[in-house]
Amino acid sequence: MSCSNYNLISTSDVPEDQPGNHNTKICGICNLNTSKYCCPRCEILYCSLDCYKSESHTICSEDFYRDCVNEELANLNADDDTKKKTIEILKRIQNGENLELAYDENEAAADSDDEVADDLEQRIKDLDLNNADEMWNVLTEDEKNEFRALCNAGDVTSIIPPWEPWWMYSKEEKLVEEVNEKNMEDVEALRNCPGLKPVVEFGKLTTVQPSATIKMNIANVLTAYAFIMRYFNGELEPIEGTICFLMICGNLGSNTNYDDLATAVESVAQKCLQTEFIETDKESLEVMKHDTFLILQGPSHDNRDHYSKAALSHLHKVFGEAKKTEKGDKKSKEVNKNEFSKIFPDHKQEHLPKLEVVKLKKCMKKLEFYLSYIESYGMDFE
Repeated sequence: MSCSNYNLISTSDVPEDQPGNHNTKICGICNLNTSKYCCPRCEILYCSLDCYKSESHTICSEDFYRDCVNEELANLNADDDTKKKTIEILKRIQNGENLELAYDENEAAADSDDEVADDLEQRIKDLDLNNADEMWNVLTEDEKNEFRALCNAGDVTSIIPPWEPWWMYSKEEKLVEEVNEKNMEDVEALRNCPGLKPVVEFGKLTTVQPSATIKMNIANVLTAYAFIMRYFNGELEPIEGTICFLMICGNLGSNTNYDDLATAVESVAQKCLQTEFIETDKESLEVMKHDTFLILQGPSHDNRDHYSKAALSHLHKVFGEAKKTEKGDKKSKEVNKNEFSKIFPDHKQEHLPKLEVVKLKKCMKKLEFYLSYIESYGMDFE
């Protein structure tokens, strides 16, 4: 008998002379309740699933489910995912759940999600993903309404995962370590960092002995960088990012010098709380201070300055992009206003202070000076 014939048989369909049947149709397992079903293997009458799965009927019920699973897997000509779903459905049946409901829930949900994902993928396949109007035009009304709702809610974190800073990795120091031992985690960590900007030797820039306060000023820059990177969730828009950075970095923003590390870091925290263009809290500022510590520590004891150089190099690149954008042809910024552009106008920056190109050039020169200093003297505060 194949499992395909293992259908639950109602006692109303069982002839009076069927083995295991009685005129009163009492459950043959508990001997208490009126029977409703007939076992397709041993043909005993039973009243409920509990009785069917009871200890006295275990051998029969377990053989039934085992045969069903084996037959399904033997006859099923499908991929591993389909087989897995089939097994899950059979397990749900054994646990007392309805077969039809189990199939509908699993297959309908999966089919629906797959169809939506495949359909959207086809619609945007040949589009320029940076063109908001083109993307908007291929969305359905439901998708447009969902996007509007997300924008109105203002909860960006619900659709954009928080950025994981590249400076979070720190190599675990070992008491004994093989010479020239290569750790793949070290390699991957450095690969995730911004590329280092090559600079000239510090001795070629000046013959004057550098002041010890240079390290404090660099720390002020690194602290502001750590905050602004998390503030923009890892994607630093050149113009707005640079303006906000200069607001909270006393050294590059207003040529302030610092005599100790604590003051250099705390200065950024106070400016973040004071400026009207940045919204933050004490918890975020504590994270910023810890990030500064991690950047100064570097990925490992032997490569302590790498994160500091990577941060300054990235900042130099962002400043360069901001300078290029600010000097660019304003006509290139003018675009045709289509449906999306009318509904969601471009983010304006008129509320922010104007970015001075001359000041940017000076800041970039200062960053090159700091990079050269670190290359020659390092950032060891001990």
